[in-house]
Amino acid sequence: MPDPESPDDPSSAPEGVRQRRNRETREAIHRAAIELVGTCDVREVTVAQIAERAGVSRRTFFRYYANKEQAILPGHQNYLTAIGKADLVGATPHELLRAIDALGDRVLAQGSKPELDEHEHVNGLVLRDPGLRAYAVTQDLAISERLTERLTELNPGLDPRELGLLADLSVTVWRRGWIRWASQRRAVAPDGTPLPHESPAESHRRTRASLGRIVRPGA
Repeated sequence: MPDPESPDDPSSAPEGVRQRRNRETREAIHRAAIELVGTCDVREVTVAQIAERAGVSRRTFFRYYANKEQAILPGHQNYLTAIGKADLVGATPHELLRAIDALGDRVLAQGSKPELDEHEHVNGLVLRDPGLRAYAVTQDLAISERLTERLTELNPGLDPRELGLLADLSVTVWRRGWIRWASQRRAVAPDGTPLPHESPAESHRRTRASLGRIVRPGA
């Protein structure tokens, strides 16, 4: 199978055959990685095995993902990439929080629509696999550090300590939004009635609203 063009090729058309091929290849590698790690720990799976299962070469694998953990959990890299392009400017921490919320919404809108079954499965893999869990924690830290750097760079008049706190808080809310979405099949009202299912965007908005009620009771 010929190697697809790099997904970062600047000549890629906004829509069309090349973009669809890139997306399908990326998703095939992602699915192959999930399937393989579903039968054993991530440390026992190799990039070569994932590439073979996806029907691509190792070279193609590394065009799309830096390592096997990223192939299973690609969302962190999507967020990291978006931070570098975001205009995170505000006069107050509250304004910056809204800008970060908007950044998260844009990341959610990127790529293909996530499937709840797959996300529940991946969440289960993270919970049971120490290697994947350690990778997720490391990537959360990388996002917080990059977000702090970006906020400090664009807002030199604000206290960098507060900006770091804001970044940590935002990453926690982002993670909890995904956890809320992954667990929604088990969510019930106080009377035991199952709650309506939410989209990822709805789960993230409601997680942010919950935080607002906690830190600003009565507001």
